[in-house]
Amino acid sequence: MKKIFIMGGGGYVGSALVPELLRLGYSVTVYDLFIYGQDVLDQNEKLNIIKGDIRDVNLLKETIVNHDVVIHLACISNDPSFELNPKLGKSINLDSFRPLVEVAKNNNIRRFIYASSSSVYGIKKEKNVHENLSLEPLTDYSKFKVECENILHDYTNENFETIIIRPATVCGYARRQRLDVVVNILTNLAF
Repeated sequence: MKKIFIMGGGGYVGSALVPELLRLGYSVTVYDLFIYGQDVLDQNEKLNIIKGDIRDVNLLKETIVNHDVVIHLACISNDPSFELNPKLGKSINLDSFRPLVEVAKNNNIRRFIYASSSSVYGIKKEKNVHENLSLEPLTDYSKFKVECENILHDYTNENFETIIIRPATVCGYARRQRLDVVVNILTNLAF
């Protein structure tokens, strides 16, 4: 599996992940709206950049062909950003998901990796939160993450492997830096 299609590859996580995948020898296609600019990724012979919206099913059908893996990072991230425009958040974070999973599966993508969120657990009394705990999302952002996980499970079979990751707050330096994440805010203030 050498050809990777990354939706949202120009965002915070993608701007750190894409260079690492290229360094490891993968061919990478980044599909992103690039609303914060395209200067987050350096040119590379194994990098193909497509400016596109995940709600554009026709463009996805044209560009996802001949890839082995999809990594889905595209979303309106975190609750405050989502709450600025809930209708937009729903259209990007939920309504577009089933059609793009179907496009991936119908184009013989072998593996689909979905970046969900640890916020799907809600607030727990347990000291150690782990993946076997119940999901109790509290906001639309996290509820839609759970719904997308369920959609993805519906399509899983021996020819379409699905992987869901639930990262906690991602922090640190990236070319598409975010200063709305608590750890980054504290680091910036300390600096």
